[in-house]
Amino acid sequence: MVTGVDGRSIDALVERSLDLLRRTYRPGTADDGGWYHRLDAPMPGPSATVTGMSSFLLHRRPFEHEQQCLRFLEKRQIRSDDPLLDGGWAVNTSAGQPVTEATALVARLLVRTGTALTAAAPDARRATSWLVNNQNDDGGWGSFHGQESRVWLTAMAVRALGELDRRSPAIGAGAKWLIAARDPASHGWGERPRHAATVTHTSYVLTALADSGLPATDHAVADAVDEGYAWLASHLNPATVHDDHARLETYAVTRAGADGSIVMWENAIWHHGLPFALSALVRQPGTVRFDLVVNSVRTLITTQLEDGRWPSVDSSAAFSVWTVGPFLEALADVRAFLPLHSGQVLTPLSAQAAIIQGGADLDVPPQRLLTAVRWRLRKQWLRRNWAAATIGLLLAGGAVLVATGLFEAREVGFGLVVPIILLAVQVAMTGSRSGK
Repeated sequence: MVTGVDGRSIDALVERSLDLLRRTYRPGTADDGGWYHRLDAPMPGPSATVTGMSSFLLHRRPFEHEQQCLRFLEKRQIRSDDPLLDGGWAVNTSAGQPVTEATALVARLLVRTGTALTAAAPDARRATSWLVNNQNDDGGWGSFHGQESRVWLTAMAVRALGELDRRSPAIGAGAKWLIAARDPASHGWGERPRHAATVTHTSYVLTALADSGLPATDHAVADAVDEGYAWLASHLNPATVHDDHARLETYAVTRAGADGSIVMWENAIWHHGLPFALSALVRQPGTVRFDLVVNSVRTLITTQLEDGRWPSVDSSAAFSVWTVGPFLEALADVRAFLPLHSGQVLTPLSAQAAIIQGGADLDVPPQRLLTAVRWRLRKQWLRRNWAAATIGLLLAGGAVLVATGLFEAREVGFGLVVPIILLAVQVAMTGSRSGK
């Protein structure tokens, strides 16, 4: 049996990471502030700022700079008469062009943390409009309208719209694009449409589709999700933080400048496979793979660095918010979807069964506790079905008497008729009184 995970161990991970984020928060030029993805850089950016702020809120920890972060995000939201620009967020390296990478992340986390409704928050409705307006004609999303549709960005947009406006037709179109983009051989997802599946991309798409609500109403999506989870369970190594097939995703982005010149930059997304897989696993419809969940959490416990980060996928992002944020969101998902609270222990009993213990039960071995539960369930069954159990015992006893030759079958039959009739009458009367 796999060793369990203590909720207090998760608390320790969270506190170390939040201490790092407190130390690296950067005040802005006015009454605002935040983080850049490189935690030692002075100029905040929207993606890192919403990730840092949300890390506190998802774990229900107080954060004294919440309002400053919201003001920073509100100031950075693009205002324009152009519907392809208005409502989005540009990153520090996108030359003022709002992009899906930032807009989907900021909008989703604002809604998930409940900060979208506060007075200082950016306008979530305009962010929703930006995402819808920048969906490509094929149903997917690139960095903005007209850029190549990519698996990761389409999943980001679908997941965000699942929080912002679950009734939006754009979600269904995005899900249809994602289903068509699967690897034909494995039915998982890779970096680009129909490329070889990776744990990282398959996990993130599964999370996005689960959060969209579509698997409950769309059979095609439900089937794709089931096949995706089957592939993920057979390919995930829960003892490894990184997915060596998808450590770094880079791609060129181009747009026309105001003077007609071509502006080009390269986007880079650092992927840590395990936290994305963990977020997907706890959302699995039906039966959760508790063994994979617990082993994944135990890996996060053993691999966290002393300063609160996890090992980076790339030396250029070694001291980055991306070595913290995805891990903290995954741990928040464990608590939200299982749920597992501080002072409780989650222990898998098999691949698809687990027990959560807390309070006085913490000192009881899981198998012993399970035995006690089984006895309790049997007693409850006997109380509800005592008449059927009694008749069964009478019939079994009569069969033994006949088999041993002590009585003939006719004698046993006559002897059991009256008790069985009386039991049937009593059961009928009891049922009648219960109905009244």
